[in-house]
Amino acid sequence: MNYIMNYPVGATILEEGATGDCAYIIDKGLVEISVLREEGKVVLAVLSDGDIFGEMALVSGDVRSATARALVPTSVSIICRPYFQEKLSQTDPIIAMLMKLLLARFHESRDKLLTLSNACLNTINAENRQDAAAADKEMHQEALVRFKFINELQAALDRQQFVLNYQPILVLDKGSLAGFEALIRWNHPQKGMISPNHFISIAEDTKDILDIGYWILETACADIKKMRDALGVRQDAAEPWVSVNVSPMQFKAPDIAERFGQILVSSGVEPCAVKIELTESVLVENPQLALNFIREVRRLGIKVAIDDFGTGYSSLSYLHLFPIDILKIDHTFVANVFSDIRSREVVNAIVALSKSLNIDVVAEGVETKELEVLLLDMGCRYGQGYLYSRPITFEQAMMLIQRF
Repeated sequence: MNYIMNYPVGATILEEGATGDCAYIIDKGLVEISVLREEGKVVLAVLSDGDIFGEMALVSGDVRSATARALVPTSVSIICRPYFQEKLSQTDPIIAMLMKLLLARFHESRDKLLTLSNACLNTINAENRQDAAAADKEMHQEALVRFKFINELQAALDRQQFVLNYQPILVLDKGSLAGFEALIRWNHPQKGMISPNHFISIAEDTKDILDIGYWILETACADIKKMRDALGVRQDAAEPWVSVNVSPMQFKAPDIAERFGQILVSSGVEPCAVKIELTESVLVENPQLALNFIREVRRLGIKVAIDDFGTGYSSLSYLHLFPIDILKIDHTFVANVFSDIRSREVVNAIVALSKSLNIDVVAEGVETKELEVLLLDMGCRYGQGYLYSRPITFEQAMMLIQRF
């Protein structure tokens, strides 16, 4: 895992002749790079924000060829070789092979590269050099921004920066509260609330989604337990409940059902109060793994919903293969039922087939009373959308349940 270190004035970050397996990116500060020669210390460069040093340690275990010292209080992000090698192993095999080859050749010939004369360099077209330098600088900045974002994301859980919001789900024909969907937000200290659309895919790339996912379930279970206790809900009662999204990487974890069971026990919440949401694409990409996961969590008493239904590649007949409890119709179909006959037919077909299979349906994106009436006429049981409420905090949810 990568991390951030702070160095005071004069501190040695790495020393010539020492071993190491990490590279450094300067977040803020100044770093002097020097070597010892017979005539004494020779300063090779002074690096500042965004510069990288010690990068050859990611390629080989050679000793450091220079000393790096902080000239002012300096903060650096540290990239360790295991992280670099893991990312390299996950990329396309051809790209990984080329990367290793290029880095190895650069390592072998770096001394020769340093002896290139100015005359040789001047034979390169100046305009092309400037264009290439500008492109390299842009790519460099993008990589630094992403790397810093990943470091902050990996620290966010320990720093308790994540919060859950809850969007109500209503029983359409009664106007009563059925439950909530738990939605994660990242309360970034500088950027404010960050939507999951901006960090979940990165968390999946780094595999931090596993720990984040367990935190979401633990928090949602604890919160719905408090809500049900406040209402005096019987243990066998089905409402109110909370639904939690599970990413494809999470359900591939071999011990996920066991961990879910442990979370249920430790929170003291009734299994009927928890529902798991999977995306439709999960069923298509790995149907056997999805089926095994669904069976395991349902044995715990947790019901399973398919989120954003209608946007994937499966046909409606595909549903009979999976013991699904709830379908959530994607908001894009729901929002267009008045303007697009095909969207209306899709919604109609999903509701009709779900009723025949004894599967409940939640319409997402309900924003008007007219839409609510049409969905009721179709036989849709649940609705979720801005007509009822935007996502709200836990404290607001506690106040809301008292009104139903």
